[in-house]
Amino acid sequence: MQLRCTYCQNMFSISQDEMLAALEHMEEHKQVYYDAHCPNCRRANRVERARMERFFPDWKNAIKKMARESAKAEAISEK
Repeated sequence: MQLRCTYCQNMFSISQDEMLAALEHMEEHKQVYYDAHCPNCRRANRVERARMERFFPDWKNAIKKMARESAKAEAISEK
C-alpha cells in the first residue's frame, strides 16, 4: 500500500505483513486508525482502518492461516 507523508510529501509503502499486524492490533484494541511512520521524517501518518481493509480484504483468514502454519512448525520442531 503506497502512502504519501502528510508532512514531508515523501512516498513510502506499507508491506502486507505490516498491514496484517496493524489490522490485528487495531482489532484487539478497538482502534480506528493506524500510525504509519514515514521513513524520511519519522513522523506518524494516520491511516484509516477501512482504507487498510480495502487493500487487504481477506485479512482475518490470512491471520488464521498464519496461526495454523506456525502451530504446524512448532509441532514439527518439538519432535
